[in-house]
Amino acid sequence: MKDLRPIILVIMLPLVMLPPAPAQKKIINIKTKGVSAADLTKEQCLQIIRGIHIGKDLSGAKLDEADISGANLSFANLSEASLKKSILKNARLNQANLTKANLEKAILYQADLNGAKLVNANLKNANLTKANLQNASMVGADLSQAALIDADLSGANLTGAIMEGAKTNGAVFSGTILPDGQIHP
Repeated sequence: MKDLRPIILVIMLPLVMLPPAPAQKKIINIKTKGVSAADLTKEQCLQIIRGIHIGKDLSGAKLDEADISGANLSFANLSEASLKKSILKNARLNQANLTKANLEKAILYQADLNGAKLVNANLKNANLTKANLQNASMVGADLSQAALIDADLSGANLTGAIMEGAKTNGAVFSGTILPDGQIHP
C-alpha cells in the first residue's frame, strides 16, 4: 500500500495557509455637508474629531464631558462649541477657532493652542497648565479661576480678558498684550 501522507500534506497546506477572515466592523458613515455640528450627536462629533483630516467644522458642537485627549483639531472651527468639563490633554488646537466656545472646567493640560482664536471664550476654572497659548487671541475671554501654571502666553492678546483668581505661577507673558491693553515686556 502506498503512503499518502505527502499528498495529504500538499492538499492541506493551502487550507492552513489561508488568512483568517476579517472581523466585521460596524462602520458609521457621517455626511456633514450642509449639516451643522450643532445638529449632530456627541458620538457623531467624536467620529469627526477622530478623523484624519484637519480643519474640521465642529461649530456649535455639544461635546460636554468628552475625552478627546491627544486629538488633532488643528485649524478646526469649534466656534460656539460646548466642551464643558471635557478632557483635551495634549490636544492639538493650533490655529483653531474657539470663538465663544464654552470650555468651563475643561482640562487642557499641555494642549497646543498656538495661534488659536479664543475670543469671548468661557475658560472659567479651566486647567491650562503647561499649555502653549503663544500668539493666541483671547480678547474678552473669561479666565476666572483658570490654572495657567507654566503656560506659555508669549505674544497672546488678552485685551479685555477676565482673569480674576487665575493662577499664573511660572507662566510666560513675553510680548503678551495684557487685559488692560499694556504690552508685557
